[in-house]
Parts: sequence; C-alpha cells; structure tokens
Amino acid sequence: MTTRGCRLQIAAWLALAALAIVAVRPATAAGATAFKLRLQPVTLLYYYSAIDLTLDSTALAKLATPAAGTALPAKALTATAAGQNLTANAAIAPRAANRLTAVQLTLSNAWAVRSIGSARGGRTTVSARFSSGRNATLNGPAGSGALIRLSNLGVNPGRFAPTGLDPAKARQGALRMRLDLSRARSAGSYGTATIVITATTT
Repeated sequence: MTTRGCRLQIAAWLALAALAIVAVRPATAAGATAFKLRLQPVTLLYYYSAIDLTLDSTALAKLATPAAGTALPAKALTATAAGQNLTANAAIAPRAANRLTAVQLTLSNAWAVRSIGSARGGRTTVSARFSSGRNATLNGPAGSGALIRLSNLGVNPGRFAPTGLDPAKARQGALRMRLDLSRARSAGSYGTATIVITATTT
C-alpha cells in the first residue's frame, strides 16, 4: 500500500471514530432526596476526680477571730514583791472566738456543662449530693479524734438553658456546702467524702 493509500485509510478510520463519538449520547436521571437530622438531648458534664482544699493558717485565723479582734485594751498592773521576785497578774480574758459550726464554703467553677436540649422549653438541671447521704464526715489524722462535718451541699446555678456544644459556651458552676470545724483540733489531712454531681438535659 502506498503512503497515500495509508493516509486515506487512516483518515477514513478517524472519520468513523468521530461518527461513533457523535452518535453516543449520555443517559441522565435525576431525583431529589429529602434529608433530615434528628438530635437527641445530650449532656456533657466536666468535673474533677478529686479536690484537695488547703485552709492555711491565715484563713483559719480570720475565721476564728472575733469582730473586735484579738488586741485587748491597755492593762494597768501593780506588782507584788516576794523576796527578790516580782509578780503581776495580767488576768487576760480572751474574747470568745467565732463559732465555727456553720462555715459556708463555696468552690467556684468546680464543674461545667455543655448540653443540647429540646427546641421548646429545654432545660439543663444540675444537682449534687454526698454519697453517704445528706451529710458527710471528714476524719482527721489517725488517732487524733478530730473531724470535720459537711452538710447543706448544693450547686449554683442549678437550672439553665442548654448551652449547645460550641467550645466557647460551656456553663461553669459552683459547689456550696457548710463546714463544722468545731472538732477540727489537729493539723493534717481530713478525708474523705464523695460528692456525686448529676446533670440532666431535657
């Protein structure tokens, strides 16, 4: 076959291929799907596994010090002599210390919640209780007989609108309780009470 013949044959093939391409038409089908997403209420509760609170000497002194303070008025004394010894009785009578039977303790930002609730009237409620019941006891150092009683446990706030799951919208809250320190006679560690925090979203 001559070169011219080859060219003619190739041209014919290209023409046939072009006709084949033109003859193939795409088949198209379209449909609409309605998509909905349903979210159930969800609650994320953030809390500490343990809280170790220190009451330093300054805080304890302020709690116990009466409103009038510990400095008493000036005292005039008269000394008596016995041989080479002088004595004088200053007869100090300290003002009564504050009673430490109902010290209010607030632990701010002790827990946090993120939540999704129902569209209408959704609410997140938070509560706290001692695992031992209404009250709890922190026992002092072994053999000391010292103890601290805990009561009136609560949270603040206890009810609020769901926050959503935005990282910037967590709701922080406080734990509140009363301490009876009247039998805390020894320095050292007092423990342990378990606080159960419950958060529910509707």
